[in-house]
Amino acid sequence: MENTTTGTQGTMAGSAEKGAEKIEQLSSTAHEAVNRVAGAASSTLRHAGEKGQEWIAAQEHMLEGARECVRRHPVASVVIAVGVGMLFSRFTSH
Repeated sequence: MENTTTGTQGTMAGSAEKGAEKIEQLSSTAHEAVNRVAGAASSTLRHAGEKGQEWIAAQEHMLEGARECVRRHPVASVVIAVGVGMLFSRFTSH
């Protein structure tokens, strides 16, 4: 009887070791996946920040161009603004 008990304990210990190894492998794989996702997210956010800065600069450039156009042609700018306002009013009233 003792021999069977010792064999069962050895098998259980071996299974426990294999289980621990499998858990370690899964944990390592999960850590690698999290690190890859975090790296990709960081890269994406950095890229979005750079693009945001470029868009802000482009917006400022276009706004300055529009201001310069209004300074050069104030009457035409007012006429265009009134026309656009009338069209907008017409489209939103129906």
